[in-house]
Amino acid sequence: MSEVLSTLYHQHDIRLVILAAFICALSSFAGVSILTHARRSARVVRIVWLAIAAVSVGFGIWATHFIAMLSFDLGFPASYNVGLTLASLLIAIAVCGTGLAVAGLSRRRSDLILGGAIVGLGISAMHYTGMRALEIGGEIAWDSGLVASSVISGMVLGAAALRVGASRNPRARVFGAGLLTLAICSMHFTAMGAAGFANCYAIAAPGEISPGMLSLIVGVASILILLAALGSLYLDLRDRRRAEAEESRMRGLADAAVEGLVVCSDRTIVAVNAAFQRLVGDQGKDLSGRAIAEFLAPTGCIAIFEHANELVETELTALSGERIPVEVVMREVDFGGRLHRAIAVRDLRARKQAEHHIRFLAHHDAMTGLANRASFNSRLNDEIARARLAGKNLAVLCLDLDRFKEVNDLFGHAAGDALLQRVAGLIEGNLKGGQFAGRLGGDEFAVILPDVRSAEHASALAAGVLEVFSRANRENGDGTVISASVGVALYPEHAQDADQLMTYADTALYCAKAEGRGTHRLFETQMGAQVRDRRLLEHDLRAALASDQLSLAYQPQVNLESGEVSGFEALVRWTHPQRGAVPPSTFIPIAEETGLILQLGEWVMRTACIQAASWTAPLMIAVNVSAVQLHAPNFVSFVQQLLVETGLSAERLEIEITETAMIRNMNRALANLRQVKALGVKVAMDDFGTGYSSLSNLRAFPFDRIKVDQSFIRSVHDNDQSAAIVRAVLGLGKGLNLPILAEGVERSEELEFLKGEVCNAAQGYWFSQPEDISVFEDIVRGTIKTISTDQTIVPLKRRA
Repeated sequence: MSEVLSTLYHQHDIRLVILAAFICALSSFAGVSILTHARRSARVVRIVWLAIAAVSVGFGIWATHFIAMLSFDLGFPASYNVGLTLASLLIAIAVCGTGLAVAGLSRRRSDLILGGAIVGLGISAMHYTGMRALEIGGEIAWDSGLVASSVISGMVLGAAALRVGASRNPRARVFGAGLLTLAICSMHFTAMGAAGFANCYAIAAPGEISPGMLSLIVGVASILILLAALGSLYLDLRDRRRAEAEESRMRGLADAAVEGLVVCSDRTIVAVNAAFQRLVGDQGKDLSGRAIAEFLAPTGCIAIFEHANELVETELTALSGERIPVEVVMREVDFGGRLHRAIAVRDLRARKQAEHHIRFLAHHDAMTGLANRASFNSRLNDEIARARLAGKNLAVLCLDLDRFKEVNDLFGHAAGDALLQRVAGLIEGNLKGGQFAGRLGGDEFAVILPDVRSAEHASALAAGVLEVFSRANRENGDGTVISASVGVALYPEHAQDADQLMTYADTALYCAKAEGRGTHRLFETQMGAQVRDRRLLEHDLRAALASDQLSLAYQPQVNLESGEVSGFEALVRWTHPQRGAVPPSTFIPIAEETGLILQLGEWVMRTACIQAASWTAPLMIAVNVSAVQLHAPNFVSFVQQLLVETGLSAERLEIEITETAMIRNMNRALANLRQVKALGVKVAMDDFGTGYSSLSNLRAFPFDRIKVDQSFIRSVHDNDQSAAIVRAVLGLGKGLNLPILAEGVERSEELEFLKGEVCNAAQGYWFSQPEDISVFEDIVRGTIKTISTDQTIVPLKRRA
């Protein structure tokens, strides 16, 4: 090493050495840049660019050598052999071109190292051929160790130069050019240190190149190298702009993708898009250089690399530690001129949640979260199987909310839904070990009670459910009341299979509702026939509304002072095809329970108004209105539209309501009544005296008439208390200036009492039982105005 340094500092012109190093650096940068550009080009174009790189590097090595030789002081004048000088140039171009071809035509990194070593070997071959071109006398004494070092240093540094410089990174390219410059310079000056010129002397030889001519040739070569360097710089800047534009475009496309995208070299992340960064939870961190296995589960990572182009479901671990279900697929892509693996990552959380929700809905009721009918039936079959194996009993409770349809009709479906959710919460919150609840549909719930000891135990559990509702009613401050009826059936006492058990529990429920609601009943054998008959009647009533089985009967209302008929009350009648006449006391409660009362009431009012509009005499027509009708949101508009359609004068229509209908929702009832009264329709209070707050109701709304209930009228002639009540009502009517109509007049004694107390009007079997309107044809035509009460006729009209 001391010989090398001594030769460099004592035998070289440092100015020319710097010039040589500069030209060497230019040629190295040109060669490395052109090699990088060639590796990204098509194969034919790549060969052209590699040839240009070979010339650039070869001329650079050759020029560096001879400029450095011009700076070397031999101690005597020297010249150069023309043939060997040109041979050294050709060797440099050929050998370095071979190395560059090996590095540029292959994609493998190992070929970059091999090609660089060949370039280093070409540097040495050029140098020692150029040394042979010296025209001097004597023999050059070579230090074999330094010769070997020069060759090895050139090959090692050359291999490193191409391995590092063949990159799209500009900094790596500059570093690679620096290593190639170091390879050329270190090889040259190490080789010059190995050469001993002590026994050499100057000679004159034909065909030699003088130092001046050599300087000219080297100058021209340097200009060519400079042009090549500038050209390579231009290519590098152009490629860089193109690469940046392409990278920006690709980055924009990648970031626009909804799915996460990861580009890997082998299994190391090279680039990711914004969606993947959002997925892992860090949008500002550079993830390049990290292993893909840090994010994907081991099994999924193995699967995607073993099964390219196939969808694989796995988990992704975010930077926060959250495990995210994902779907991944891998494909090989050309990225930056090299083959990479692109992995698309799709977030499955939304899909998994949707699948979970679908599975939940398949087995649960969407509104309440309880098991649905299918899931409940499946669980019941399982529980029956367990009870059979264990030799134990179980009970099924069927619950149905009382008057739930009225809640929907009066307060809207939102209130009904809220009530169902509240009931479901109370049932579910009070379940104990092994008990299971479900919503079967509408307002119907069911509970499985396993391991029931006896019928009494089952009844106690059913009573406990009702007590939960009662307690909730007491604790609730918004006035909402939960009332339910419960039916109970036992396995194996009542039934052996799930379907029959549910049927019997439902039968018991029906009986509980028929016996007053808000209670529970245990199934009994005789219940079946009763329930079937009642349900058949319910079914037939629905059919009756759609056919001509319903009709109206009219009972006259008589002015007691003049004896004239002032109007009729319309009463609905049902003639069943098989059963015959079905009493209103039988089918009206069924209509109220099933919600048919609204449809039935509208039919009665429409039919009565149509018939009354056809009468010649301007008689009143009174129609009973149920609580459901009165509280219905469209009740007022229905009455108004009906009057317009039928042409009936509003003053001839009187609607009769009971006190019970008003107290359910006083504000809504009064609002509807005031609007109806504003139309000109009369409003009467029916069954006065049987309600809870008669006087307050009379004060709250200005009724047009009061109808005294028939239960007081029937005993006025032989019961002092009844007589006192009727006198008080009649006196109240006089004080309030309200006409009074007495219902249920059947005897002459009752009629004489009412006349004596100055009652305004009456109706009942004494005058006529309800008949088809054709019986009263003369009256509605205005031909006659009174009804005969001859004693030979009256007994036929009295109620049996």
